[in-house]
Amino acid sequence: MAASQSKTSSENAISDILKQGSERGLMYVSAGLLFGGLASIVLARGGGSGARKVITAFGTGVGAGAAWTRCSIDIDEALKDMK
Repeated sequence: MAASQSKTSSENAISDILKQGSERGLMYVSAGLLFGGLASIVLARGGGSGARKVITAFGTGVGAGAAWTRCSIDIDEALKDMK
């Protein structure tokens, strides 16, 4: 019975990490979009080319990548602790 409880608690731990990761992801992507948009206004003053879109997309991608990396690290640490 203890092995069953261990599996359930580990599933809950991973589920909680993924839930926190999705919340963190939304926050990081939003921050990346905001900072990328502000940077694009400052760096691409003309706005005629697609430079503003590229800079904003880059900021959003950085935010998404940071959230993905943090969630991956949290899962790895949780799995290491369960062994």
